Amino acid sequence: MPTRSTRRGPVAALDIAFAAMLGIYIFFIAGIIVANLLLVVGTPLGRVQFIESIRDRQVLQAVWLSVWTSTVAAIVSLVVSVPVGYVLSRWRFRGVQVLDALVDIPIVLPPLLFGISLLVLFQRTFVGPVIRAIGMKFVHEPAGIVLVQVLIATAYGARMMKGTFDGLDPRLAAVAQTLGCTRARAFFTVTLPTVRNSIVAALVMIWARALALYGPIIAFVGSTAGYTEVMPTRMYLEMSVGRLEAALAISLMMIAMAAVVLLIVKLAGGAGGREVERMTRV
Repeated sequence: MPTRSTRRGPVAALDIAFAAMLGIYIFFIAGIIVANLLLVVGTPLGRVQFIESIRDRQVLQAVWLSVWTSTVAAIVSLVVSVPVGYVLSRWRFRGVQVLDALVDIPIVLPPLLFGISLLVLFQRTFVGPVIRAIGMKFVHEPAGIVLVQVLIATAYGARMMKGTFDGLDPRLAAVAQTLGCTRARAFFTVTLPTVRNSIVAALVMIWARALALYGPIIAFVGSTAGYTEVMPTRMYLEMSVGRLEAALAISLMMIAMAAVVLLIVKLAGGAGGREVERMTRV
């Protein structure tokens, strides 16, 4: 019979290996942030260009455009992601695997190619004329930014929600139905509250993914300063003219925005442990 020390030996070695992998990964992630900070605020030129960037009217317009489009897209994407993830997880019908694969297309397709393909759909098929006939415009319009963000971010959100519903015991909703709940009421009063934290996490990831999109947006809506120019586009333009410090200043803004959102979610998520109690009272 193995002793306590012999049982713990392999576990300790495995823990060390895992900790080393985590440490290497964190080193590079933290190194990126620290390097950006040192270049932007650690040099006179960097500080000057940082101040110029946060005061530049076009940069501020790009920040505002990125914030409101990402927020709208995140809300719409979450509304779509929850039912899509639920259908892919719970429903069983012929062809569900095909639908599952199609949902992943925005994830596996190169982002720039996705934007070009969307442009072809709107300009070379009947879709464009139909959309314009009902008074909607997406190509080279801010609404097109939201459309691109929704289509791509929903794939990530749906994948997260499918995994969440896969791990949720379906008997919980079934018990609620035996107690008199309809399927709809069981879904909204039992299933959704139980996965609330996962929904919040999906919302954060969707928002961050939408904020960081660049390739498909510039392919579908272009980059018109003050109109369709988002933060990643502005950052690329700054780099293209040799203003690395200015580009990094914008990247630090994006990092700060993402950090604030993550912090808010972490603080708000602390109250999320009461779903089971609430569920048992249905």
